[in-house]
Amino acid sequence: MDDYPIHAQYAEACLNCGQPLQGRYCGNCGQEVKELRRPFFRLSAEALRSLVELDGRAYRTLFILLSKPAYLSREYFSGKRMSYTPPLRLFLVLSVSFFLLVSLYTSIQSLEAAFNPEEEIGSAPPAAEAGQDAIDSDNGLQDILAFVDQIRLPFIDDRSNENLRAVMRAQAEVNFASLIEDPADFARGYLEYVTLFMLIMIPLLALIQKIFYFRTGHYYCEHLVLTLHNHSFIIIVLFVTSLTDMIKESEVPIVSALFGYLGTAIYLWMWIYLYLSLKNYFQQGYGITLLKFLATSMLYGLTLAFGLFVFSAVLFFLF
Repeated sequence: MDDYPIHAQYAEACLNCGQPLQGRYCGNCGQEVKELRRPFFRLSAEALRSLVELDGRAYRTLFILLSKPAYLSREYFSGKRMSYTPPLRLFLVLSVSFFLLVSLYTSIQSLEAAFNPEEEIGSAPPAAEAGQDAIDSDNGLQDILAFVDQIRLPFIDDRSNENLRAVMRAQAEVNFASLIEDPADFARGYLEYVTLFMLIMIPLLALIQKIFYFRTGHYYCEHLVLTLHNHSFIIIVLFVTSLTDMIKESEVPIVSALFGYLGTAIYLWMWIYLYLSLKNYFQQGYGITLLKFLATSMLYGLTLAFGLFVFSAVLFFLF
């Protein structure tokens, strides 16, 4: 007997659960009817397309995301979900793509600096100044280690606390040396954690929005989806403005000035967009929406700053 299933194109029953088929997908288990024994490159292309959804739905989602504040969130909860990229996948693909491009750009800059050093050998700092920098660095490290020695978590025993402090001291010494040696490379190493940081912060930011709109009757999941869409928009803005800033810094006559104005206009549209997203989704007046927008923005900023401080400290001492 043949150990391989019949070609999916000719199957009359689902190869997974055995139920009769009436279309491309099984009505019982949801498995798609398709043959997987195909050339590797075709399977790889399909896997990539499934991951980033490079189809009409993705392009339509991006266009609406950029041009219609809160429209995707309203469509999502009205039941029209298959027409657009899911909110979480949209955010993950955009954020990972953006930070990969940023990491690639900074890596290229580092290579250019390595092959085309601009500093002359004779421009090294005086020995006295270098010695003072070394002393300041040692003092900074000692202050950090002194802070670690004061850490005592009340919910673990003394031995576990000592082991934790030993791990933190060792990691702090390694990270401090990397920071002093090459601050730019050290910062690039943190880029891979930015998406994780945002995924941790987005539920908190959605909760802040929920507090200000508590009496509107909207569920927390609605605030969460709207926050995901808005942050996806912010990522695109950061990517585009990064490009305009690079062109602006090229100092090409007229072109640099035009892209400088373009970057400013994009930032202005970002704030208008975020305001309109609250106005369009919650359908409240312009005045009350403006007050809530300003209040949530300030609380957003404080929460992000505190979260970034805590997150950076955890990375510095433990990773």
